[in-house]
Amino acid sequence: MSELTTKYNIIDEKPPFNAPLKAQYKLGFGFYTMRERLPVILTQVIDQLSKDKEQIAENFGGETTREELKAAIGKISKLKYELQTDKDFRPIRTDVGDELVWNSFIDGLGQDNSYFSACWLYAETYMYRRLNNIFENTTTLRKLDYFQQQKHKALTNSYDAMVAVLRSIEAFNNEPRKDEEIGSFFRKLLKLNLWGNRCDLSISAGQDVKQDGDPFSLLDALDQCIVSDHTHDIWHCLSATSPKPESSEVVEIINDNSGYELFTDLCLADFIVRHKLVPKVCFNVKAIPWYISDVTPKDMHWTLDTLAGHQTEPLLAQLGTRLKQHFETGAFEMRQVDNFWTSPYEFYRMRDIAPALYDTLSQAKLLIFKGDLNYRKLLGDFNFPYTTPFVEALRGFLPTNLCTLRTVKADLICGLPEGLAEELQQKDASWMVTGEYGVIQFAAK
Repeated sequence: MSELTTKYNIIDEKPPFNAPLKAQYKLGFGFYTMRERLPVILTQVIDQLSKDKEQIAENFGGETTREELKAAIGKISKLKYELQTDKDFRPIRTDVGDELVWNSFIDGLGQDNSYFSACWLYAETYMYRRLNNIFENTTTLRKLDYFQQQKHKALTNSYDAMVAVLRSIEAFNNEPRKDEEIGSFFRKLLKLNLWGNRCDLSISAGQDVKQDGDPFSLLDALDQCIVSDHTHDIWHCLSATSPKPESSEVVEIINDNSGYELFTDLCLADFIVRHKLVPKVCFNVKAIPWYISDVTPKDMHWTLDTLAGHQTEPLLAQLGTRLKQHFETGAFEMRQVDNFWTSPYEFYRMRDIAPALYDTLSQAKLLIFKGDLNYRKLLGDFNFPYTTPFVEALRGFLPTNLCTLRTVKADLICGLPEGLAEELQQKDASWMVTGEYGVIQFAAK
């Protein structure tokens, strides 16, 4: 460990239960993330910017851009050095509206305010926020998405699988269906959406990911990998007649990754409105490039345009056209982006930090939280014993009915039956970080 100088000693143990996950525990995934994955991701950003500098200069403003790009690459190198040497967090300087939130948060950390001493969630989130902050403080590169190429490939590499999915959906929709058949197919779509979360560029450290084959044909075999499955509860929630006013008949999706996963989000939402489970689905995306592959408004628009404009696959073009119509008619809505989604805060603190967002979410019939980072924020990167009930691990965050669809890529989890974690650990010591297993968990208001 001589090459890593940290604020506190690195502890050669797993993170303890009933405490926040931290990178200072050498046998935890937080340590591996801060030590190995994040420096690689920053290096890849530098390499991509260096390779594309002429194209970027042409797109964003010539000579001024060249100078700003050179300076930005230097600042990313410095950020990487700060990460690797466990420096204290520095304040954010920005005018995008979250400077006060971030800086007061950093001030409140006390001594645990560096990459290896802070809660892993705080440290990793801070790195991505600092990365974007470099570009916010330029004149020409403020809107550059340095992860754009990887996100685009995550969609275009998966066309064959997407067409296979749409064939199955259209075959179902082309016949009159009873309620129980709709419920059964809806549960299949939830599982399809869950496994779409495997395609995560922040886990692959930016390496190309794609979904291939026919994802529907794999669903039954993958059931054994869902270690907590509340799909029946979710269907019961969504299909039940609501005593609330009609304005509450909304499903809110809190999105995770672009590419194939966003495609599965859109397919699920399309099914929900086509079968009149609720009249409206809203999407909650990120304000800035985030954890490599997270959806931004630009990614959503690009995805819709790319699908609708597809030249060789009519099913993709038809889907894209229908999705755009949903947005035009108000059946779909992309929520005004809230900086809370790219804040360091756990969701149980939303009511105090972002009361307007909390109030909006509380009006919905169901919230669907996608992916690993949202799961970490639901649990607050707190290492609950694995049998802790999901609703208990939420620590009071329950604005309305909510569920989470997450493939397991971080060493925290809750809601498991007694003994299952130990059984999986014996099979594969790294079972919690491979994305091979998943959870579909539900908490009723």
